[in-house]
Formats: sequence, structure tokens, C-alpha cells
Amino acid sequence: MEEKTRTRRSFTAPLVTVLSSVVLAGGSCYGFLATLDSKYSWLNMFFLAAFCLCVMVIPGTIIWMIARAIRNSKVGNEVKK
Repeated sequence: MEEKTRTRRSFTAPLVTVLSSVVLAGGSCYGFLATLDSKYSWLNMFFLAAFCLCVMVIPGTIIWMIARAIRNSKVGNEVKK
């Protein structure tokens, strides 16, 4: 039972990271589109940079989840042997 709880906890951080990145990317995209006709070009670039950063975090977090799954499966197999 302890192993099942640990496995569930090990995927909590990556899932929270993916969900928050999606929310922040959506907000940044909206901010970018809303400031396209603005006279503040620095604000437009800020929203664009934030959007790109959030979009790049999503694949990195997915790779993180895959690496954790592989690591957890290897640890589980070593314990069973």
C-alpha cells in the first residue's frame, strides 16, 4: 500500500506543473492577442516570451513524467526479484 501511495505522489508534481503551464500559456496567449494594437510593444513581447516559455515547459514535464515512470518500474522490478 505504501508503494501505491508513493507512486501516486510521484506523479502529482508533474501533473500540477503541466496544468499550471497550460493555464499560464492560455493567459499569456490572451495577453499577447489583447496587446497587439497597443502602443506598449514591450508588453506585447513580454506576453509572447511568457507564452513561449510555458509552451516549452509542457514537453519537458511530459519527459519528466516518462522518466519517473521508467524509474519507478525499474525500482519495482528490483524489489520483486
